[in-house]
Amino acid sequence: MIIIPAIDLYQKKVVRLTKGNKSDCKVYGRDPVSFAKKWQQKGAGWIHLVDLSAAFSEGDNKDIIANIISELSIPVEVGGGIRSLDRVRELLAIGVERLIIGTKAVDPGFLKKALKIGGSKIAVAVDESEGRLAIKGWQKNTDLPIMQYLKYLKDQGVSWVIYTDISRDGTLEGFNLSRIKELSEASQFNLIFSGGVSSLEDIKKLKKIAPQAAGVIVGKALYEQNFSLEQAIACQ
Repeated sequence: MIIIPAIDLYQKKVVRLTKGNKSDCKVYGRDPVSFAKKWQQKGAGWIHLVDLSAAFSEGDNKDIIANIISELSIPVEVGGGIRSLDRVRELLAIGVERLIIGTKAVDPGFLKKALKIGGSKIAVAVDESEGRLAIKGWQKNTDLPIMQYLKYLKDQGVSWVIYTDISRDGTLEGFNLSRIKELSEASQFNLIFSGGVSSLEDIKKLKKIAPQAAGVIVGKALYEQNFSLEQAIACQ
């Protein structure tokens, strides 16, 4: 299980939202490239980028993403607002190593074409709100149960899933461990978990309850200095 620091990009700034709400947005810096370089220097093996501007259909941060990739020697995964095949090709062309598709993954035609283009570099965001799938930048809840959605993704040939409990994202409340245990035991994916990490103890509990997890994304807890990236990596 690897620790993956998150950089959320909105209006060219590094921010964190609480439960995906734009109205609860905290700015941590105006130089995303420096944050990415800092995480690499502190030992990160991957960087998780979220283009919130694209997710909210308010432009994008493609140039910043390209700059970050050009400055790093470690791989980068990117999610947020990937709703066209042209966007898939565009991001892969600038060197994105893992592309995280959210809303459009519910369209089997789109997902199949994206997988044909990107293969194992394609991951799907599974964003849960009250047991159901949330889409469109977490602004819309569907009636689709998460376990049913996971079965659909497996049938489509998806191998990587980024799971987020929206109710805990940015809250520093810790994981819903019973839900994570259920997902990890039932799933045949490479699973990366996100949403709610507040302490090193959360990471240790996740590793114990879901030893097969591929990774955990850490955001606000790092920015609020609840612990250092070096300390988190020592737990992986």
